[in-house]
Amino acid sequence: MKKDEVFMPDGTSFKFWDDTTEYKKIYHVNCNHPKASDDNPGTEDLPFATINQSAKILRPGEKVIVHGGVYRECVRPICGGESPDKMIAYEAMPNEEVIVKGSQIWETDFKLSKDWNFRHLPQGAKIWTGELPEEWFIGYNPFMTQNFSSEYTTFTRDWTDAEINVFMLKRGMVFVDGRPLKQVFRPYDLVNTEGAFWVEDPGLAIHFRLWGDEDPSGKTIEVTTKEQVFAPAKQFLGYIRVSGFHFEHCADGIPVPQRAMVSARRGHHWIIENNTIKWANSCGIDVGNETWHRPTITDKECTGGHIIRKNHVSNCGICGIAAVGNNANTIVQDNIVEWIGDKNIERIWETGGLKFHTCDTVLIKGNVFRHIRNAPGLWLDYLNKNCRITGNVFADIESINGAIYLEVNHAPNLVDNNILWDIRGTRSERGYGVNVDTNEECVVAHNFFGKIRDWYAVSVNLNQRSRIVGGRVGLCRLNKVFNNVFFECPKRIMLSRIADNQSDGNLFDQRNNATSLCVESTENLLDLSAWQRYYGLDKNGTQARIEANFDPETLEFSYNYEGEMPKCCPVPELYGIKSESPGPYEIKLK
Repeated sequence: MKKDEVFMPDGTSFKFWDDTTEYKKIYHVNCNHPKASDDNPGTEDLPFATINQSAKILRPGEKVIVHGGVYRECVRPICGGESPDKMIAYEAMPNEEVIVKGSQIWETDFKLSKDWNFRHLPQGAKIWTGELPEEWFIGYNPFMTQNFSSEYTTFTRDWTDAEINVFMLKRGMVFVDGRPLKQVFRPYDLVNTEGAFWVEDPGLAIHFRLWGDEDPSGKTIEVTTKEQVFAPAKQFLGYIRVSGFHFEHCADGIPVPQRAMVSARRGHHWIIENNTIKWANSCGIDVGNETWHRPTITDKECTGGHIIRKNHVSNCGICGIAAVGNNANTIVQDNIVEWIGDKNIERIWETGGLKFHTCDTVLIKGNVFRHIRNAPGLWLDYLNKNCRITGNVFADIESINGAIYLEVNHAPNLVDNNILWDIRGTRSERGYGVNVDTNEECVVAHNFFGKIRDWYAVSVNLNQRSRIVGGRVGLCRLNKVFNNVFFECPKRIMLSRIADNQSDGNLFDQRNNATSLCVESTENLLDLSAWQRYYGLDKNGTQARIEANFDPETLEFSYNYEGEMPKCCPVPELYGIKSESPGPYEIKLK
């Protein structure tokens, strides 16, 4: 096995690639340069003023270096590269902060709002109002456009008013000194809510109340005006690299379609690396087919192949990284994805730190998914095959579907060497560690499950036993749960079908033995002894006194045990790698 070689569940080595272009021409953008102008030639001495000017002229084998400053624009590439050695690159100048925002600074004559019935304002409460410039919204006004997508009319039948109201809210966002105001549904909702705003139809006036009922004078107020911040003018562009930027503030809608802050627009072979992406109304990054209503791209040279690495994605209302198909041979590596899901509408079923559909040979490695609410950490949605989720951290997640959700897959997938810590459910009997929902040939091996308190750490279930995808129903067969460690997990493993599924070599915390294991129905609650004796499961599994601690911020992990160590089972899907100890053997933490 070569250094850095990674095997996929089918035994093939993941095909890594990278930018090998020797750039023949380099343009410069510097909005703070005294001679900056889009009429310039784009040299370092005579730079462009906007990134979009460079996007108009960049051709394969060329790149632009963007110097420090704040650029309020949506960058629209019109040309892609041709190959790994003939790419187009957008680079932030090293050691300079390059911020690209889909917002404008709102400076107007703010007045106290008096023309609306706010009912009973508390003494001293102040609601301010101001008008937005019409010229900011040529072609798109997020303060007039609702979050609502007609795709979800069937889902809303049993929704609460609070969930429906989120759909009816506008897409626009307001920031005061960098801090977001909360949008409310009715004008009188401002009475009981500081730090909030309400949009007056037709989206050209905003009423807002600041924290502590402060005066807006002297504050920097920004409003989102762009749907996206980096997205090509044309679809299907390939071989584009985007490196080192701070992308902030976009007013994208709730998917589908997925039209994220940074979008490949159905393109292929993008490298999105070392960026900070935050404060999207909905999604941070999308690299898929945008929606399942578009034709599937079948040309393998023009689909997927993306590299998404070392980005920090945060504060996105619905999803951090998304892809409806068009994601084959993609790697998502060494990213931090956190504080996702503040829209609180998980039941649109398109949420997640990462949400991919119909993956083929996707490697998700070395990422941190933490502080996620109303969304699973990672969700692979139906007919995924040959995917590997390895060496990741999932911590402090509150969700119906838990940390990792694998939904209705008929082919092998592998979940190994991950740490899952402090996963909680937002509904009764929910909040899984790994939810293996109506899958075949899924392997969950050498993971550490800590403090999965509300539901099963590993659930191999038939929750969607009647759903037909790929021409048939799922069978819940040939799944394996091998060589994991379970610490403070009152519900450890569920196997909804005994036939053909295996569990062995696992190490269990002896403090959570009673009724911690389950077979075939939620009433069949077992301890380890019955699990072993009557069902032949975990013949090599043991219980021990386990102590463990994990800090999601510092990523410091400590773990020890007193007692018998289980005999680990061979995991053929790991192709030659053997470990004598349960739990992760590859993950590298501080």
